[in-house]
Amino acid sequence: MGVWIAPLVAALVLLILLAAMPVFSPVSGATLKEKLAQKQAELNAAYAEYMKFQDQLNVLAEKQNAAEVRMAKIDDAINSVENEISLAAKDLTLAQSQLADRLVELYKNNYSAAPSYLEVLFEESDITKIIERFSLMGRLADQDQELFDQVADYLEKSRDREGALMEKKQAQSEVLEEIQGLQTEMNEKFSASSAEYNRLMTQVLNLREEVRKAEEAARLAAERAAAAKAAAAKAAAEAKRSTGSSSRSSSSSSSRRSVTVVQTGSFVFPVQGPHSFIDSWGAARSGGRTHTGTDILASQGTPVVACVSGSISRTNRSDSGLGGITVWLTGNNGYRYYYAHLDGIASGISAGVSVSAGQLLGWVGHTGNAGSCNHLHFAMYVPGGGATNPYATLRAND
Repeated sequence: MGVWIAPLVAALVLLILLAAMPVFSPVSGATLKEKLAQKQAELNAAYAEYMKFQDQLNVLAEKQNAAEVRMAKIDDAINSVENEISLAAKDLTLAQSQLADRLVELYKNNYSAAPSYLEVLFEESDITKIIERFSLMGRLADQDQELFDQVADYLEKSRDREGALMEKKQAQSEVLEEIQGLQTEMNEKFSASSAEYNRLMTQVLNLREEVRKAEEAARLAAERAAAAKAAAAKAAAEAKRSTGSSSRSSSSSSSRRSVTVVQTGSFVFPVQGPHSFIDSWGAARSGGRTHTGTDILASQGTPVVACVSGSISRTNRSDSGLGGITVWLTGNNGYRYYYAHLDGIASGISAGVSVSAGQLLGWVGHTGNAGSCNHLHFAMYVPGGGATNPYATLRAND
């Protein structure tokens, strides 16, 4: 049996080398490790190019949000002035009514200053009563003057408030024109960038797949090498035992190394087309509200998809309320996702329906209180809790 030991050991060494070849020997001029590094570098470069392109579009969202913040402040100021005008109008109406009643009373009594004074002089012989009556007439005259002054003051304040209201409504019109101009600019840029967006997205997705395949190949090669080493160690130990060796093999076979594969695609970006978004969490909105989501600006009709797999918990197909046409998605991960201002909801999407990540839910629109700005208001709620800022998640998965 001893004559077979040397050939057996040589065969084991050859087996180990053959198993390790996919990892360490040249494949098309490069090792698998080098090929993986090259593909990863290409992916990083493509992703950097895409993010530079996306950042340019996101400037539009920055302008849009700034205009909405200004509009919210103007709307609140207009509501405040209108409330003041409404209250002042009630006071003015009351004062005018009192003044009208007084004028009617004076008319009925055929009031004029001189006859009244003469009546006091001729009708009373007691000087004390004459003084008392003159004093009463003076107080009545003072009250009348005060009433006139009050009405005049109300009228002046009303004119001032009306002027302030006109100024604020003019400012409101200017911001509305700015927002409409931004919408036109966005539509043009989204349309013009559609081909570039698709090119970059295709490049990134293809490279991601190539990196995944390269990582998988490297993992399989490493497993084969580890398995070959383990088999060789086992065979060597058996060979020693078969030669009668009393010493126990101290094989140091390496443990299997597993290569972690980064899962991309468990969360899918909800807008499938050229888009623009910034971190607008907490920004001012009309009615004293603050923004509790991320507005993703895109052309009307851009597809909106499920960001995760889960089930539809609620939908609103009518253009009503602040959100307009909306979809609520409860993910299998326990999170809840709110899609608002949709142009429409896809067929088959209703409460209780299960959906997969990337499945069409509807299309970008401007229903509800979105004004003329086409965008998806996207909100994310933690399991069993309230809203959390979705910007980081969106940015990481864009």
